[in-house]
Amino acid sequence: VSVRYQIARIAAAHAGSGVHSSVSEKTKTVPVPVFQKVGVPVPHPVPVAVPHYVKVYIPQPYPLQVNVEQPIKIPIYRVVPKVIEKPVPYTVEKPYPIEVEKPFPVEVLKKFEVPVPKPFPVPVTVYKHIMQNEKTHRNWHY
Repeated sequence: VSVRYQIARIAAAHAGSGVHSSVSEKTKTVPVPVFQKVGVPVPHPVPVAVPHYVKVYIPQPYPLQVNVEQPIKIPIYRVVPKVIEKPVPYTVEKPYPIEVEKPFPVEVLKKFEVPVPKPFPVPVTVYKHIMQNEKTHRNWHY
């Protein structure tokens, strides 16, 4: 098998897949005798000049809680007790007009007797199997 045939076969395999690579994977290694070296252009990474920026941080002002000592004048008050005489309460009688109804005589001419019915016993059946007193505990059934 010639080298040109191998190169043509590899190129055909790569052309169909659309991937250009200098490495080919094989499942079985086959020794190939090399008779003549033919220069094949192999894509290599080309160094390109990339600008390298160095970040220099500039300090920015930010608010900070700082206690600044300032002369503060504190007023001092003196408590002077002042004696105040409270007046003694006293009652004042003032005339207040009130109309008083005086009783007048009433004369009873005749008394009418009003009959009041007396209660009488009514027979009530008492069932022994029914509880007569109420339940002390309540649940959600009743």
